[in-house]
This record gives sequence, C-alpha cells and structure tokens, in this order.
Amino acid sequence: MTYFQRSIPHFSSGKHIQGKMILGGTGRKSVIPDQAMINIGIMTENEHVENAQKENSALSNQVIESLEKIGILKNDIQTLSYTIQPIYDFVEGQSIFRAYQIKHIFEVTVHDLNKVATVYETSVAAGANMSGGVRFEVSNVAFYYQEALQLAMKDATDKALKLGQQIGVKIILPPAKITEEPTLISPREVALSYPTDIPLQAAPPIQRSTLEIQAKITVIFHY
Repeated sequence: MTYFQRSIPHFSSGKHIQGKMILGGTGRKSVIPDQAMINIGIMTENEHVENAQKENSALSNQVIESLEKIGILKNDIQTLSYTIQPIYDFVEGQSIFRAYQIKHIFEVTVHDLNKVATVYETSVAAGANMSGGVRFEVSNVAFYYQEALQLAMKDATDKALKLGQQIGVKIILPPAKITEEPTLISPREVALSYPTDIPLQAAPPIQRSTLEIQAKITVIFHY
C-alpha cells in the first residue's frame, strides 16, 4: 500500500515539507510453539440422569488424577463445557427416549511438548472417550509481536527511503504518523478424533510446526 500526496510547500520545525507518502509495513516472526492445548472429554449415557452424572464424575476425576500423576498441574486442567442432553431413538416414526447423555470437555495445557502424546494416552487410558484435537501456541506472544512490529517499521522505512531516491526527494525522519493495524495470531491446530465406542490405546505421533506472528502498520512520511 503506497499513497503519494502533494501539498503546498511549507516549513515545519525547520524542515521544508513538499508532500507526504502513506506506506504499509509488514513484519513477520517465525516462532516454535512452546505449549500445547489438548481438548479431551468424557461422555456417559444412562437412562437415569443421576447415574449418568455419577459415572461421568467418577471418570472425570479419574482422568484428572491420572494427569496429575504425570506432572500436569490442576490449574492446567480447565472445564470447557459440561452438558446434559436427553437422547431419543426414532422407531417407526416415533421418538422413544433412550438415555441421558452427559459430556464433560476439558482443556489441558501442556508446557512440556514432549508430553503431548503421553497426556493423550494417559487421558484415554483413564476413561476419556472424546477428543477435540491439539492446538500449539506460544506462551509469550507479546514479546515476539514486539519484534514483528519493529520489523514492520523497518519495512515501511526502507520502502520510503527507496521510493524517495527514485522520485528524487528527501524523506523526513522520523515519520509523521504510525498506525498499528489489527492482526490475528492463529495457533496451529491438529485434529484428533475417534469413535467413542472404539477404545484407543495410543495417540499417533504429532509433529509441531512453526507459528508466524505478524504485525502490520500504516506509516505517513513527509518529504
């Protein structure tokens, strides 16, 4: 993005300003993720809602205790959702109540990425029968974003100086205005799912890839 605008020559702080150019700057920083978020869950069904709740609670506590034994802190195991839903079967056009279904979904934060597969396998062995996948993230996003922001400023400044040389004008530094543009930092996600009626003893090997943290700015330079 580049815009040029001519203006009536005037003096500002002893500098002769002829016009301005508006440039976009982009900075990118590739970072290796240092933590993973694993979604796991327990689903139980029973025709009596109290029994379904008891079964789910027992399995949930069993999963939590198993994760704590391999070094996962209790604060790193958070409930994402807890739902109770009646399930019906349709037979010959009629809706027949079958059972109450309870789903308890957890999000587990794993700080040691070498434990991702172990956490998954431990959860399944302890009774987890639902999985929403693995999400790789960077814990200190702000630090790397600041580095990307500096690269974005360098990008815009380099463009301005090169354009100034091409059109034969002297770019005035520092720039007159810098506007930070909103950006979205998307984590890397790996989907993991399997039928709840088929036991899974081991998770597949999961390879993490780098994340790209991007910063964008719009800069106004005078010349």
